[in-house]
Amino acid sequence: MNKTLLEKAFALASACALLLCAAASASAWDSGEEIARLKKEVPSLETFGVNSAVIWQRDFESKMLADGSMDIFRRTIIMMGENVPLDWKASRYPAPAGGELSVTEAAWYNTMTGVKEGELPVAEEKLAGGASVKVVGVPDAAVGRAVVIVTHEKRAGTYGVDETINMAGSLPIWEQNVSVEVPAGMELFWAGRDMKEPSVSERNNVRSYKWQVMNQLPWHGEGFVLNERPMLSFSTRKGASQSLRKLNELARSMPPIPLPAAVRGDGRRAGARLAEYVAAPQRTLKGYPGDYVRTAEQIPEDGPWTPWEQTFILKRWLETAGCEASLWWEAKMPLDEAVPASTTLFEAPVLEVRASERGKTSYFKAGLPFSASKIPSSIAGTEVYAPTDDGYVSKRLPSGASSDNRLALLWKLNLDDMGRADGTLDVTATGGWSELFSGGELPEPNELSDFLIKRINFAISGMEIAPRKTELLPTGYRLTFAVRCAPGIVHGGSMLLRLPGGVPLQVSEMIRQEKQYTLRFPFVIDQKVRMDMPKGYRMLQMPPLKKLGDGTKVVLKESITHWPKKAELLADSVWSVKTRAADSMTAQLMKEELAATLRWPVLDLPFRK
Repeated sequence: MNKTLLEKAFALASACALLLCAAASASAWDSGEEIARLKKEVPSLETFGVNSAVIWQRDFESKMLADGSMDIFRRTIIMMGENVPLDWKASRYPAPAGGELSVTEAAWYNTMTGVKEGELPVAEEKLAGGASVKVVGVPDAAVGRAVVIVTHEKRAGTYGVDETINMAGSLPIWEQNVSVEVPAGMELFWAGRDMKEPSVSERNNVRSYKWQVMNQLPWHGEGFVLNERPMLSFSTRKGASQSLRKLNELARSMPPIPLPAAVRGDGRRAGARLAEYVAAPQRTLKGYPGDYVRTAEQIPEDGPWTPWEQTFILKRWLETAGCEASLWWEAKMPLDEAVPASTTLFEAPVLEVRASERGKTSYFKAGLPFSASKIPSSIAGTEVYAPTDDGYVSKRLPSGASSDNRLALLWKLNLDDMGRADGTLDVTATGGWSELFSGGELPEPNELSDFLIKRINFAISGMEIAPRKTELLPTGYRLTFAVRCAPGIVHGGSMLLRLPGGVPLQVSEMIRQEKQYTLRFPFVIDQKVRMDMPKGYRMLQMPPLKKLGDGTKVVLKESITHWPKKAELLADSVWSVKTRAADSMTAQLMKEELAATLRWPVLDLPFRK
């Protein structure tokens, strides 16, 4: 037998062995048995401090076959509590480019008996352009049951093993298992955050890597203080330069969609007009994985497009319009040539845009507000990467100014003799505050009052607000509310007046920080009270006012002025933080300033006629 035949025989034997292993592994997993085991091991929902749901088990199993293609199983068991979490009511599973995806089980089980009680609805969604997506729904009938979702994905052998797994999400996860199998002699490169070393074994010409994580706490997003997400990334290739080159190839694979006639014209404004056009809500495909990109023949000319597709299409349009557009990549963790060359290790593409060679620089990231000569607050200060002929280059984006991220509360009130007040409250949120509160988008007008109260803590009990006006700004919005409240307690000729104010709920994340940490963005919180009071009152005693951080990058200043003759009260509190990075000394100072900010809306001012 010649060498070629031997190689073919070995390849066939290896393929058969791996396929048998895959079939054995897939058949060895039994939903009913796993639920019975987990029912004995997992604490009650109350132990996790939630009543909605807990993920009992989450398994990821990846196998590289002899032809380089990938066989991937994802298995999830979720114990539903009193209701089905919103993000689990409908889950979308797109087929990979050039591959297949099937839902092999979607059901709910009785946890007491381990018996399957119902099937989850599985629909196939065809997107404009022809891409296929499986949609699994979880009905309310599954409440109090264990929901099982198992998917099987087949990928073509174009790049090898390439995966990044978020190890934490919106729900607590009791048990997570990650298993990766590659042919013996092949190395798997991996990197992780909050991950231990894997166990590695070799058998039947297969090398296996296994990780297990127990009792993973939920992750609710980056928040106001950056909270990095636990994750695991692995690839059979090594080095950031390889993955960056592969991603740029993906960007170049976009079909040549014509420049929209509606936005042709003035080259100086082309960037803003094209960015607004491509990212319009009606042209944005939502509810899919953030890095989802379809094949060229599946991308519709008129949209809707995924965020990555929008960025690639916009780059071509900008270049056609005569602008300079450089493609950079935001990574999920710091990169070097030792990290796995995983294309999934990147958060999003970022465009650096100049209308001309001497023009000012703007930055575009899909899903964030775009403004000429500005950088979206969510990526300000971020490290970005791009490939070069012999490697890659990185740079840190400008951090932006604190004034770009302004939260302003302006109270204009009339106070009567009974201590009741009415008037208006203007809430201005720009930059990072707009993104943090709402992702740059606002709810319907009839939902604005609830929207505000869920994001800002107002200390005045019984306050009533009603939306009156909405004004969109280049990087945010201004909301005007009609206000009625009772800040004053009147007794005889005396009145104790509580100062109106509010504190964003998310700044409380700073309370738990003892040492150094990083903020999502530098910021300004500006609170002003302009109140017309009943005549005849004078302030008995000025409360102690704070003036902290003079000469530093974190400054808080308070002032209160009462004009008895004009019957006017003016109160101001401005907290300006000009840095994202807080070292130990800055963290201590900011803790004092935070305490003063929390105290501001509960200050009581004594008056007497």
